[in-house]
Formats: sequence, structure tokens, C-alpha cells
Amino acid sequence: MLRLYLVRHGQTAWNATGRIQGHSDVPLDEVGLRQAQQVARWLGERVKKPVAIYTSDLARASQTAEAIAQQVGASVAHVPDLRERFWGAWEGLTTEEIQTRYPDHHFTYLYDPLNGTPPEAEPMNDFWARVRDFHHRLRTEHTEGELILVGHGGSLRILLCETLLGNVHTYRRIRLDNTSVSIVEHTHERAWVALLNFIEHLQDPSVDGF
Repeated sequence: MLRLYLVRHGQTAWNATGRIQGHSDVPLDEVGLRQAQQVARWLGERVKKPVAIYTSDLARASQTAEAIAQQVGASVAHVPDLRERFWGAWEGLTTEEIQTRYPDHHFTYLYDPLNGTPPEAEPMNDFWARVRDFHHRLRTEHTEGELILVGHGGSLRILLCETLLGNVHTYRRIRLDNTSVSIVEHTHERAWVALLNFIEHLQDPSVDGF
């Protein structure tokens, strides 16, 4: 069996203020650094021999992955295909700012997320294909063992939808908190989601602040 641990990156200052990040390379803030240590400790107690860690190459994911690597002793591969969607002109803006500056685009996106592409952004079909193709390559290369994938709310939800045979509407109904852990398991015959948005490790008081 192949088991995938899907880990969303820790909190950034833009997460805290509700700003869209996309490809903007925002690092973890103090809360995010502590969250990365908390999820790393939790994984270190459970994942004894991971084959590898794959991470988005953006700082917030890479920092989270490096903290995990120190606990589990696996190498880290930086994969641009695990990046968040590129949001174009909306990056750095809050929902309220988008509604004010791009009311027509925002309305279209809300009701047609597949085709309602924000100005200059990556089309949803392209984003989905990018992550799906990475998933297929990963399944071809690895047929058993345990892998840790560190990504973003968007890219990880696509991986979950691929397992659930879901679409963009399924995608919009999945919640993934910062440093949440979800588990996908594959056999030769089938695949399933064994854990979704697990965050109990964030209650670990033994991880010091920064």
C-alpha cells in the first residue's frame, strides 16, 4: 500500500489577514513556524520510514517541509507543480478588496469557478491538470511506502478530489487548515481518504514559541 500524508503549510502574515497568496512567496510568521514544529513532531512520532518528502517550492511550504524533514529524517524534493494556483491580479488582496476592485470578475468566479478566471490568473483547468499530472507521476514512481506531501490549500484539495473522483464543486467544499494533515491511501485496486484536516497536534503545548 502507498500512504500519502498531505500537509498544508503553516500560517503566514497573509493568511492571518485574509490575503490571497498564490505564487507570492510569503514566509511563515511566528505562529506558522510553531505550527510547523508541532506538525513535524506529530509526524515524527508516526511516520518512521518515509520514502521522501515532496514540497511546493514556495517558502511557506518549504519551511514547513524542512521542519518535518528534521523530525523524520527524509530528503526533501522541491516541486513547482505543488504550488498554489497563480491568482494574477488578485494576489495580495483580501476578499473585500477584490469585491471593490473587480466586482464583475468576483461575481463570475463565485458562480462559475471553473471558467471565471481572475485577471491574469492561471485558469482552473490548467491548475488542476498541473497537480493531477504530478499525482499520476508520483503514483507511477511509488507503489508502496509512505510519502509526505507539503502543499497549499488549493493543490492539496485537488489531490483529495482526484482520490474522491470529485470536481471543482467538491474542491470548494473541502476545508484544510494551516498544517492540517490529511491521509490518502492507495492499493492496486482502489484509493480512499483515511483522514481529513486533522489538527489536534496544534494543541501540543510542549512546542516552544519563536
